[in-house]
Amino acid sequence: MICLLMNLVFVTGSSKQVIGRQTGFGGSIIYNFQAEGFGADLRAKVPVYRKLFIVPEVSYYPSFNEYHEYYAGAAAHYEIIQLKKFVFYLAAGAYFNNWINADDFAPGRKLQFNFSPQLGGGIVKRNGCLRPFLENRYDFKWKEDNIRIGVLIYPGACGSKREKCPKINNY
Repeated sequence: MICLLMNLVFVTGSSKQVIGRQTGFGGSIIYNFQAEGFGADLRAKVPVYRKLFIVPEVSYYPSFNEYHEYYAGAAAHYEIIQLKKFVFYLAAGAYFNNWINADDFAPGRKLQFNFSPQLGGGIVKRNGCLRPFLENRYDFKWKEDNIRIGVLIYPGACGSKREKCPKINNY
């Protein structure tokens, strides 16, 4: 995951420009409606081109849920409209799924490792260094809908003030 993020940084421009005001890091709490389970994710939001972002992500559903599993992969987020400080986006992603307790439900059927395509969308508050978001996604492999509420932190936008130019004396 870290290697993927670093490659994206070097492909999309200088690391100073990308890791700063434009790249966000964060996570969310997940609720899966069909499985009635809770999980959490960690993610980065890396700019690629104008309104297009790549979002590498790792999600985990702990063992207190009926389905104990994790996902790792990435999505493309495309910003479609901005209303004041809020941006609506579409998301399309592909994830590796490790269903840890698959044998409890289908012994011997080799369902533990899977590929999971997902589509969805969300809304994010666009200003400041803390940017809350709400996202809904549909998992086509498992026919499951989930909702995520979280926050992205943009370190380069926190506490930054524009530098003032020094006064030049005219002698």
